[in-house]
Amino acid sequence: MSISPFPAPLEPIAGRRFAFFPPVQNVSGNEWMYRRATWTECVVVNTESGQEFFVPRSFLGEITTGNGVTVVTLHRELESRGNALCPVRCPVIELPIAVNDVPRVHESPRREHPAPVINIRLEQRPELRVGKRFGVALVLGAVACTIVADIARQIQANERADVIRFTRPYLQLGSDDDYFAVTHKLGKPGTDRTVTGERGAVYRVLAYGGGRYRVILEGPGRNAAKYIGTLARDGRVVDMVRRDGGGTSAGLLRSMPPI
Repeated sequence: MSISPFPAPLEPIAGRRFAFFPPVQNVSGNEWMYRRATWTECVVVNTESGQEFFVPRSFLGEITTGNGVTVVTLHRELESRGNALCPVRCPVIELPIAVNDVPRVHESPRREHPAPVINIRLEQRPELRVGKRFGVALVLGAVACTIVADIARQIQANERADVIRFTRPYLQLGSDDDYFAVTHKLGKPGTDRTVTGERGAVYRVLAYGGGRYRVILEGPGRNAAKYIGTLARDGRVVDMVRRDGGGTSAGLLRSMPPI
């Protein structure tokens, strides 16, 4: 029996960059890429440091994607310990024992004879009814706090997605986007150049951000080219898409002629 290299819950982040929410503590930057996975844990790479981390899959929650931005929700707040992402530890402060002080154990006096049995009739007092009402009010308050916390968490996730969209707008692009789709999402490019690669492949290079990054389209012709990835000013690949068959566009980006 063949086993899929990308188990079903992790397919949305394969080959794409994503962010954790809440962010991982003790790690600079919150931009990650999926590397590989087993049925119990997966390996992710921090794009800023290039370091690999192991994270148990039980900590991974819902994966949301909106306008090309992917956010992975975590069930627990995590921190880095070596090459692993573990739950945040809460320090426990132990109060010191005074000098010459020893723990005291209070023993109840032993009875030589069994205590007499007395019939007691219990009646519900008005105070008990008030206590029940107070308990119901506490439960309802806890439910309301949980709902408010969930709404606040969703708002924070949306705000973080907006920040990523503003600082890295090319993350909105997908493999089906042609020139018109790219200009609709990112606007008119600063420059628009075309180069021809091996076997007649046409690469359309669109410069954005004052030349800080270049959006690459590839296809059999200039008007039929579609998005395959984004290069930084120094030629570093900052985004790429998955191709049919499970591969990525990294090979196409590397085989592109010099611009």
